[in-house]
Amino acid sequence: MCLLGLLAAVALVNCGLPRTVAWPVAVLAAGRGLAQARRGLRQPARRLRVPLPPAAADVDGSAIQALELLERGPLLVLRWRGDGRRGHLLFWPDTLPRARRRELRLAVRAHAVSR
Repeated sequence: MCLLGLLAAVALVNCGLPRTVAWPVAVLAAGRGLAQARRGLRQPARRLRVPLPPAAADVDGSAIQALELLERGPLLVLRWRGDGRRGHLLFWPDTLPRARRRELRLAVRAHAVSR
């Protein structure tokens, strides 16, 4: 997030915006990237459990329904509904090894209802 914020700032300074607009917006973009990184580091680790199909899956001990796994290139997005709220987890290739990615895909497929 830090790198994305800094790259956004560089892109804003190098685009066609007038300098009086580009520099303040670039500073805001860099600050926003740093704030997002800091917020991400403060978040506790989540515990996901997807047992065999009769049992309900849970995240941090709360039962979830409508478990859905989306593949967006190298990114895996796990979405669900539970306790009247929606949630999601993002898995980059460097945070989830290849074997775990396959295991997650198979576990979610086992919980999916056939259309």
